[in-house]
Amino acid sequence: MKKALIIIGVVVVVLLAAMIAVPLIFKDQVYQKALDKANEMVDARVELDGVNLSLFKSFPKVYAELDGLRVIGKGDFANDTLVSVGSVATTINLSSLWHLDQGIDVNEIIVDNPTVALKVNKAGKSNWDITTSNEQPATTDTTASEMQLNLDKIAVHNLSLRYTDESTPMFFSMEKGEFNLSGTMDGANSTLKTDAQVKNITFDYEGSRYAKDINLDMNTVLTANFDKMKFAVAENEMHINKLPVKIDGSFALADSSYDFDLKFSSPGSGFDELLGFVPEEYQSYLKDVQTKGDVTFGGFVKGAYTETSYPAFGIDLKLDNGWLKYPDLPKAVENVNLAASVKKPEGDLDLMTVDVTKFEAKAAGNPVSANLSIAHPMRDMQLKGKLNGKIDFTTVSQALPMDSMDIRGLLDAAVQFNGPYSAIETQQYDKFETEGKVQLKGFRMASKDLPMPITISSADMTMNSRSVSLASLKGNMGHSDFSASGSLSNYWPYILKSETLKGNLKVSSNLLDVNQLMASMATTDTTKTDTSKMEAFEVPDHIDFAMQANINKILYDKMVITGTKGEVTVRNKKLLLDGLQMNMLNGEVTMNGSYETPQPQKPKFDFNLKVKGFDIPQAYRSLSTVRTMLPIASNSTGAFSTGLSISGSLTRNMEPVFQSFNGNGDISTSDIQIVGAKVFQEIGKYFKKNTFHKVDIGNFATKFKIVNGGLDVSPFKTNIAGQEAVISGHQTVSQNLNYKIDFKVDKDNLSGNVNKYLGFVPGSENIQKLPVGVTIGGTFKQPEVKLNLNDAKKLVEEEFKKSSKKQIQDAAKKLGNELQKIFK
Repeated sequence: MKKALIIIGVVVVVLLAAMIAVPLIFKDQVYQKALDKANEMVDARVELDGVNLSLFKSFPKVYAELDGLRVIGKGDFANDTLVSVGSVATTINLSSLWHLDQGIDVNEIIVDNPTVALKVNKAGKSNWDITTSNEQPATTDTTASEMQLNLDKIAVHNLSLRYTDESTPMFFSMEKGEFNLSGTMDGANSTLKTDAQVKNITFDYEGSRYAKDINLDMNTVLTANFDKMKFAVAENEMHINKLPVKIDGSFALADSSYDFDLKFSSPGSGFDELLGFVPEEYQSYLKDVQTKGDVTFGGFVKGAYTETSYPAFGIDLKLDNGWLKYPDLPKAVENVNLAASVKKPEGDLDLMTVDVTKFEAKAAGNPVSANLSIAHPMRDMQLKGKLNGKIDFTTVSQALPMDSMDIRGLLDAAVQFNGPYSAIETQQYDKFETEGKVQLKGFRMASKDLPMPITISSADMTMNSRSVSLASLKGNMGHSDFSASGSLSNYWPYILKSETLKGNLKVSSNLLDVNQLMASMATTDTTKTDTSKMEAFEVPDHIDFAMQANINKILYDKMVITGTKGEVTVRNKKLLLDGLQMNMLNGEVTMNGSYETPQPQKPKFDFNLKVKGFDIPQAYRSLSTVRTMLPIASNSTGAFSTGLSISGSLTRNMEPVFQSFNGNGDISTSDIQIVGAKVFQEIGKYFKKNTFHKVDIGNFATKFKIVNGGLDVSPFKTNIAGQEAVISGHQTVSQNLNYKIDFKVDKDNLSGNVNKYLGFVPGSENIQKLPVGVTIGGTFKQPEVKLNLNDAKKLVEEEFKKSSKKQIQDAAKKLGNELQKIFK
């Protein structure tokens, strides 16, 4: 017995040792073989973080796991990741490890966290076309021996898939995909069980979103003939959002086609299930809603799908006697009826037709009706439709929740159209019949998202094939009033093809009170720390608007702006100003230039300004650019004019990013007086008392440059406190100063000590003005002032030369010593 136990123990130890050793022995071989084989099979770069082998997890089979699998494109898709997988796990027959050259016998595959990004570029090339072209001859079928798939389970967890076709354009995505397929996957009589759940299915086509946040839940049993690759639906349970769908039929995988014979229907469905297709972000509005109505939904797919042909398919959707009521509202939405279908015979997609023969509803007695027909969608889309509605917003709010909005007024709309889209493209507008009108009267809307109620007393709009015309629109918002008229063109291509919408608009106002609007915005959102700040305006794409503005008065911050007029254009994602004139700050300004938002959080501008007669104190109080770049204006009175070209960027709150500013210009001044500036107080220490306390600056003109927010000032002549002066220099964006002032100073204006020692100089009575240099460093708040007397010394020496040689030498030595005491 003891020997038997010893033998059993030895066997167990050997088995355990083997179970540990075998994976270690073969790990590197499997890793390298998997990586080499993958790179041979595809024209792409395959990366693999590692391989794990274990006999413990699935004994007597080997558990194998590939970690961090990535397939990265080449050529046109270089560095684009086609597939990224967290891990791929499988079970392998142990015996196949001893003969790796003869292939690997795989029983199951489990894929975790795969992300798939399929892409077709504008040239029509796909990133998944990566199979190698060097196929093996048919007589040496080595591919079959490389891997034997005796699968009984395939599972995919947390799949994320994105498909982007830039040539169409088309976009499809899905998230959180869970797939489980089990059963014997060979033979002529197999049964497969499929469980699948997918979240957030989205589908866009040619700029229009046809599906958003669709969820799919499916449980299906298939009978399979793997010899003929034919599959039939035996049992099926599926939900698309809330809508139950039953599928019957079969499909087959042929050599050059997929053959379908499927039917689907939704038995016993109601209005509530149909409302399940409302995107998830709006489902909260349907909570506790009461519904009635019968829904009929069905369709089929029949025929072959090949490279050149599509199967026939049809979809029918019908809603009869729909009724919807919110429990806390007195009235209901009644008589909701819908009849829609999509049909296509086998062949080209251009044979497809879409018909919404009926849509009608009454919300608290307000009728809305519409119909739509689309044919030949791929070649020359034929459109026919009609929309009619008469809505009293006051009564509609008794049937439909308006959230925080209070809406009143009457809307009367009637639009109809009929014709081929090619007539719009070729501007043969007489072949595309369009007629419509929209009238709005007594409209008022208040909301927590609006700074204050907006009122439109009247608006009249008509439309034809060429354009939408706004005959008149009048309204107000608080103290501000506005009126507009104009037209929109190219609106059909904008709606159907996301092309550019063009327009001309005239806007006028007697008063635009921006202060009131911004103050109201601050009270509507208490969650922000500084709600009075503006948000950056993102310039929209596919818009070409020219607006003629005429505003009599604008109240903004401390400014009263009058006589604003000019042209504002939105084009190519830029806001363009052309000759925009306004009177402000006791002067006038003309603006040209552009504003754009390539990055919405970082707007850019490029302006040319012509300013005439701006009042300096008002400019300092009102304009942050003046406060930052001309801080001495805080102590100044007078006026300035400038011609300025400047570009830079702004923050998301429309605040200047001064270090991004670059530009150049010229400036001229009149009647400037500077009182109590610290920099002149420092200079004044070397002059008679109070000479530089209240400083009059002579009128001057000069040029300047702005580099990375710093200011470079070209030399210019002026008078400072009655003294001739030439000023030049530079300051940084952080207001570090480096200026130079070259004075010609009346000697009587110098301090008493300077004049005392000048008396020692023979001939000094002939000196009326002295050249004195002043350098200004530090900052505006803490200036550092130094004198440069080199030119003064030279002038004194010239006067010495008129005296005797001995007098010059003695006096120069004595004066030099005394000057050093004073000005060291």
